Amino acid sequence: ESEFFGHEKGAFTGAEERKIGKFQFANGGTLFLDEVGDLSTLMQVKLLRVLQEKVFTPVGSNQEIEVDVRIVAATNRPLEEMMKEGSFRSDLYYRLNVMPIFLPELKNRVEDIGHLVELFIKKFNLEHKKSIEKVSPDAQGILKSYPWPGNIRELENVIEHAFIWSEGTTIESGHLPVGLLRSSSQETDLDGNLQIQDSAIHIQEDQQVPKETHVVIQGEDLEFSKQKEQFEIAFIRKALRLNKGKVNQTALQAQIPKKTLLRKLQKYEINPRDYFDNP
Repeated sequence: ESEFFGHEKGAFTGAEERKIGKFQFANGGTLFLDEVGDLSTLMQVKLLRVLQEKVFTPVGSNQEIEVDVRIVAATNRPLEEMMKEGSFRSDLYYRLNVMPIFLPELKNRVEDIGHLVELFIKKFNLEHKKSIEKVSPDAQGILKSYPWPGNIRELENVIEHAFIWSEGTTIESGHLPVGLLRSSSQETDLDGNLQIQDSAIHIQEDQQVPKETHVVIQGEDLEFSKQKEQFEIAFIRKALRLNKGKVNQTALQAQIPKKTLLRKLQKYEINPRDYFDNP
């Protein structure tokens, strides 16, 4: 309340001097209220009064102050559901909801990620005095497949994290936070091994699949690690074949970080050259 409307000297413990609130500062202009869905019930009432009557009373004062302020409010909370539950006032909702702008979650507008990353690169180049120019294809693939529960704020944090680790001019997948790599389901599963997404490689129904790409569980040996290695080998061979042995292109299309793919190639002694120009 003091932040919104200010307070008089001595209005409460610690109020050693008079303070002007944000509404009074913004008189004649615009005030942005972020996370308005987190307001307490009491503050919702006080905010509604200001919006309707265009007057407020500073804490510890008896004098009303008139203001003319344009309000822009934002929230990631489901206000409609909160109204039904009684945790957000419907009259305040309709007072704020004059011209709504719905911004989809970042995961639902992947095409914006590249533009946002460029913006953050410019920003952090100035802050960290670096000369990052771009993001590698591997890292781009990870950024575009991650679900981004924290939306743009999380993306900004990830890019700054990468800036700290990067020593060159390109952000690589290895510069991204480990938690993001794991959550994106592209690098490791719970056992620390390769995890493959169902949508990584698409095969036409009428396409003939080479014999080596079929994974057959033989006998009664159901040891998970052995069977999974068979699948990894078959998957990597198929991916290499479809991309004619090009490692970078294989990693990008199969959505596997390049470091992981190289590690698996070495482990299973698979030579990408064997798949050059091999249809």
